Amino acid sequence: MQDIIDAIKNRRCVRDYKDDMISNENIEFLICCARYAPSGFNLQPWKFMVITNKEIMREISERSKKILIPMLESIKKSSKKIEDFITFLTTEGTEMFYNAPVLIVIFGNEKALTTDYDCAMAAQNMMLAAHSRGIGSCWIGGISPSFADENFLKELGAPEGYRVIAPLVFGYPASETEMPEKFEPEVTWLK
Repeated sequence: MQDIIDAIKNRRCVRDYKDDMISNENIEFLICCARYAPSGFNLQPWKFMVITNKEIMREISERSKKILIPMLESIKKSSKKIEDFITFLTTEGTEMFYNAPVLIVIFGNEKALTTDYDCAMAAQNMMLAAHSRGIGSCWIGGISPSFADENFLKELGAPEGYRVIAPLVFGYPASETEMPEKFEPEVTWLK
């Protein structure tokens, strides 16, 4: 297993995947690593849904595009990256999961005070653990609006009393991912 600092510095969001499926053993390993994340009051407010069915993933992607494209259109002039993403979303045959073979959705308990933070830390554990095994990952935040439809969530078998926090895709990278520019953070020291 890689050194943790190396994994933190070298993990990238992967947006190009091979068709190779991840083993159930590796999926279970990722979920096991997620559960070791810290959580407020140790409530561990997460539940996981593993989706490997390409038709379901395609349906989620298409539902998400219908909601996301109009949302982005109003701000597309603010960023070249947003314009490029709209072009990607409107291109025939593209899907929001970049052809990754596995989608794991982390749901957070609606009643837990720190569920957003807790589930985000669980997601980071999963992405770092995946990187340590040569598995790529990407947080697909753009699909979250499609999960606002309670009927659709029921169709999928989502847990009641929970909401989507972290939709993550996993798969073996088909190409290298370049390091994005990293900015120096502004730091205020109080001594």
